[in-house]
Amino acid sequence: MTSPTPTNPTPTNPIPTSGVAADAVEELGFARVDIGRGRRRGHPEAVYCEGKTVAEVVAIARSLVGSGAENVLATRASDETLGALRAAFPGTVVHERARLAVLAPAARSGTGRVDVVCGRPEDEPAAEEAALVAEAMGSRVVRRYDAPVHDPAALPGWLGLGLGLGLGEQDAPAVFVVADGTGGALPTLVSGLVDRMVIALPTSAGGALPGRAALLSALNSCSPGVVAVNIDNGYGAGYSAHMINTPRAADAVMA
Repeated sequence: MTSPTPTNPTPTNPIPTSGVAADAVEELGFARVDIGRGRRRGHPEAVYCEGKTVAEVVAIARSLVGSGAENVLATRASDETLGALRAAFPGTVVHERARLAVLAPAARSGTGRVDVVCGRPEDEPAAEEAALVAEAMGSRVVRRYDAPVHDPAALPGWLGLGLGLGLGEQDAPAVFVVADGTGGALPTLVSGLVDRMVIALPTSAGGALPGRAALLSALNSCSPGVVAVNIDNGYGAGYSAHMINTPRAADAVMA
């Protein structure tokens, strides 16, 4: 993610950077944009909008889109920033609840399967951010936002264990993203029932210590196969889920 410093957002010519070809980085004066990331990682740099001015976000986005990048993601965007991106880049797809915009959108094949799970409406914005990121990168995503968090005994049936999740069924998800902002038990409960990786996505929606209890619960999970991202980091959860779902995706892009 690029981080701004307080200077005038006026682009200058690309400059060489140690270990990186000159044409892979564009210096804007207030941010150095990694326009070569798509070639290295399989997906372009995202624009983290929080803390940046609208002009800075638009300038960074213009650099990325101008380099030929597709499905450029702008995350943690305010309503004002989302409106500016929509005006500056025709065709931009805006998702207000997830505070995310997809610039230069391009269809992806929807490979594999990532299940994004939560059980409370308050957790859906972070869950939806994860789902949208995984989709933009090329994963097929199944949204499951009605987990029985108040009735753990119903969880095996809700997960559909009859589908053969423990038997390697072809259409079973490769990975779960589980968003939870209360006690953080849901990722561990899901992990204990399936033979897939579970990415715990703690959210700040709930409790006296927003997100902290859920994060600590995930970090201390007794179920092997649970990994955690930071609080409300739907982008990181979705990115990681895609990489687990399609482990050779980056190699295919660079080939």
